[in-house]
Amino acid sequence: MEPSELTTSYLIGRADRIVRQHLEEALAGSGLSIAEFTTLSVLRARPGLSNARLARRALVTPQAMHKVIRSLEDAGLVSRTAAAEGGRALEATITEAGASLVTTLLTRVAELEDDIFAALDARDRGELLRLLVLATSAAPA
Repeated sequence: MEPSELTTSYLIGRADRIVRQHLEEALAGSGLSIAEFTTLSVLRARPGLSNARLARRALVTPQAMHKVIRSLEDAGLVSRTAAAEGGRALEATITEAGASLVTTLLTRVAELEDDIFAALDARDRGELLRLLVLATSAAPA
């Protein structure tokens, strides 16, 4: 198939499948699902998010995020406290154990990205990243 015959959506979907497969391999043995790893990564950068905000950032439903947070909390990787504004909302924060685990896993993820995108030089990878950020920040949620 010629590149001109491929749609952007198809290629993004194909890249997603490749990345997910490799990500599952990188997470093997950690005890984490992709959603749990993503949640820890988000909390590392943005502590104190509610379940609803975490769900949007981790690309899962709020119901699924409730299960993810519960699992991470049971494993001692996340703690939750009442939101400063009051109400029923709980804010999640990554624990030291969670931060240590996600740091280790991010090293594996960087290695897998190096393997997946080996055909791209540093300039091309930077451009790909720039374009993906631009496209995803402009798209409706």
